[in-house]
Amino acid sequence: MKYPYLMTIPLVATTTMAEAHGSENHSATALPMGLDPAHLHLLTNHMPIFITLSGLLAMGLALVWTKDPDRRIALVLLLIGTLGGLVTYWLGQQAYKPVRGLADEMGQDWLDLHMERAEQVIWLFWIAALAITGALVAEWRKLWYALPVTLLASVLAAGTLAVSGWIADAGGKIRHSEIRGDAKAIPDGHSGAAPHEH
Repeated sequence: MKYPYLMTIPLVATTTMAEAHGSENHSATALPMGLDPAHLHLLTNHMPIFITLSGLLAMGLALVWTKDPDRRIALVLLLIGTLGGLVTYWLGQQAYKPVRGLADEMGQDWLDLHMERAEQVIWLFWIAALAITGALVAEWRKLWYALPVTLLASVLAAGTLAVSGWIADAGGKIRHSEIRGDAKAIPDGHSGAAPHEH
């Protein structure tokens, strides 16, 4: 196959959809080396922020230097960051019930808000991943529309970076009361929401 990285999108999509809409009573996915989804979620949740940010910085330099190979490297970083966001979302769904059982009442509210925010914007990660993949193909084949598609993909990746920070803001307050500051409860409209079924 000429573009083996294209196989990652259907694989992640199939896995995500199958697990997200599974039985209400499903247990956390068994993972190798004794790791569980909660631990892996904590490890991967930096990917959509730091790798995407690195890709955007690399893209900025590549556009200044007007070098095609540099744009391709930046796009690979953006794709890794965006796919990392999708994997992090899937792991978060698997970790939801165990973490909710460990959190205090305010932590449960933050967890619900964290999951709600992720569910509201996950579509952006899918669109960005498709756009970045298309831009990579266009750049690799040196198609005439490669630059506009690359710019569009970069804008979408910047959008995923922004919403990742928004999602992470609530996620960081689940178990870390020291960073909740003076927060007494979740803003109106979110407090007391029924727990998600994942």
